[in-house]
Formats: sequence, C-alpha cells, structure tokens
Amino acid sequence: MTVVPGRQRLLVVTPTLGVSTYLEATVRGVTSLQIPCLHVLSCPGPVVEQLRSRFPHAIVVADAGREAGLYGAINVALQAAGEHWQWFTYINDDDELAPGFSTVAERHFERANPEPVVYGNVRVIDESGATISLLTTENTPRFIPALLRAGISPLNQQGMLFRRDVVEELKEFNTKYRICADLDFWARALAAGHRFRYYPVEVGRFRIRKGQISGDVNLTIREQDEIARRLFPEAGGVLDRFVAKSRYRVCNFPRYLARSRTAGWVSSNKILMGGGRSR
Repeated sequence: MTVVPGRQRLLVVTPTLGVSTYLEATVRGVTSLQIPCLHVLSCPGPVVEQLRSRFPHAIVVADAGREAGLYGAINVALQAAGEHWQWFTYINDDDELAPGFSTVAERHFERANPEPVVYGNVRVIDESGATISLLTTENTPRFIPALLRAGISPLNQQGMLFRRDVVEELKEFNTKYRICADLDFWARALAAGHRFRYYPVEVGRFRIRKGQISGDVNLTIREQDEIARRLFPEAGGVLDRFVAKSRYRVCNFPRYLARSRTAGWVSSNKILMGGGRSR
C-alpha cells in the first residue's frame, strides 16, 4: 500500500447500545482529535435516529443485531465507512482515547514507511474515572507469540491503529469470539507477518466496571488460549515462554508496583472479576 505522509484520514468506530453513561466522554475523546477523522457509531436500530440527533458529526448505522454482538457491530461499521480513510481504530462506549493518541497518530502518519499496526500504553480506570494502573505491555513484538502461549495478553486494543490494507486483508472481526475477537484480529495480523510498532505514550483508557463482559475471566482465558494455539503453534516451547515471561515481568515491574498501591497485590484477572478496585 502506498502511504502519503501527512494526508491520512482516520476511521474511528464506536459500537454502542446507546445507553452508556460514558458515551459522551468517549465521543468527546474522538471529536477532540487533532487529525482528520471519520467517526461511525454502530447501534441497535431503534436508537439510530436518537444518536444521529445527539452526535451530528458522526455516521450512525444500525448494527447486526444482538446475536452478532459487539464485534458484529464493528463489522457493520467497517462496511458502512466508505472509501475515504487510510487507518482504523475502534473504541468502546465506556472507554476513551487518551490525549496522547493524537500525538502518536500524527507522528506515525508522517513516517515514510509506517508500520501497519501501532499500539501504545493503556491506562486502567474505574467507574469514576480514577486511575487503577497502566496495563502491563510488551514493547517488543517478537515476544508476543510466546507470551500469548503462556496465557498472557501483552497489549490491549484501546488506541491501536491498523492501516487500511491490513484491515482489508483481515476482512472482519470473528464473531465466534464474544470477548477476544479484538485479540484474534491483531494476532492474525502479527501471524501474517505484518510489522507492529510500539510507542511509549498513553493512547487509550480502559474502564473497569461491574457487569462488563470482560469480567468473565474463564471465557477470556479459553478464547485467548484457542487463538494462541491456532495462530502460533510453534511458540509454545518451555524456554521461549520462560524467557518471554521473565522479561515481561521485569520490564513491567514498575506497573505492578503502581497497581499494588491502588488495587493491592492482585492479578489483572482479579481486577476484571471484581469490577475495579479491591474492596
């Protein structure tokens, strides 16, 4: 794909039921971006007109129905977005793009040969917007397959950027997965050999709240393990996992320490299950 530096338009998709108390903040994070942007909201048919009235800047489309879920809604938005965009991200209606997202996008779009997949740091926040911690992250993509096979998801989709040719190659999010279709999406790009680039900048905020689907940790683990085994069958060696996990824990120790001050010495899964801070 030929990329013209400085002339890139971003497609942002927000799947929503239209009832989230955080939707205004999510939309505000998109409309405040300092880059050319097309925003598509995908929602149930009965609330389309309401959201068009509330958010006249956006294209609002009816989603694919309850059975297709979150990822089916994203697929509909991708189909409805038209031709005039070069990069894609999506942000849920209770999460936010961070101010640093614009900085990363502008910097990356100016590169002469930009990597087609980009990710950065994601902050975990609670229902009130207070910080829990930065999510642990792997900054060197070559270690990601072994971490996935070891049961660690080393990056989050909030603030991830995908170049259009990669999106077209991947075709759509796999609605077979209720929780991890976003992981399956970027992992397919990695398995296909597409280059990833990490920026040490906060690009997104992931809100932990009671009742969210990501709180089903057992299902998350099952889906992640299936994806990792399918896409990276050769990355499961004991030595590979040991090296990747040891490096990951050392590099992320400051984040573990910061998390202990707000949530205690608990795992990410415990935070998800508890819906936020420890009680």
